[in-house]
Amino acid sequence: MSGNNQSRKNWTKSLTIVMAIAVVGAVIGCMADKKAVNTDRLYFKNTAGAVLFDHGKHTNSVESCAQCHHDLYSAAQATSCQECHEADIVADEFEHAELKEIHSRDCAKCHEVMDEQAQAASCRQCHPGMQPSETQTNSCTECHDDSFTADMLEHDEYLEIEDHSCLGCHTPQAISQVYHTNCTSCHLETLPDRFTTAGGDVSCGACHLR
Repeated sequence: MSGNNQSRKNWTKSLTIVMAIAVVGAVIGCMADKKAVNTDRLYFKNTAGAVLFDHGKHTNSVESCAQCHHDLYSAAQATSCQECHEADIVADEFEHAELKEIHSRDCAKCHEVMDEQAQAASCRQCHPGMQPSETQTNSCTECHDDSFTADMLEHDEYLEIEDHSCLGCHTPQAISQVYHTNCTSCHLETLPDRFTTAGGDVSCGACHLR
């Protein structure tokens, strides 16, 4: 009989220790400041070898969503600060990076976002496989008479004109040129050891998987 009591005491003691460890673990877990990593990995297939792109990591590091999704956001479509704040709050008092931190990098807090149906499904929807021409901007005379020149208006003024779009004036770059320009320039600046060879050249294998 005493053996059963001893076993019961040992079992109760063990259970108490396990529960105490679980409670302490839960408390420590709640107190720890662990930031969840937003991972949204995509594979871009191309003839040079697929590229693994982590959208979540890039979302937290690029200057602006518009750097890639430029057709979805527009500075000319900025929402007035007064729609959410008092009259004495103006955007000019903050750096763009500060505003992104305040609003957890949610561009839609300040910028109107194009309708979901108008959003590009992929970069290839606008950017062709081959560069159509070396000229990156269309001639004004394609739509206007000879008296019209591009320097008549500021860039923001063009965007404010109804029915004006980027493609109305700009020729979209080839998809490979867009990726290489945006990705390589940033990689070389932020992580040169990872994305360059020993000789300092761009390391294609750092992005393209074989």
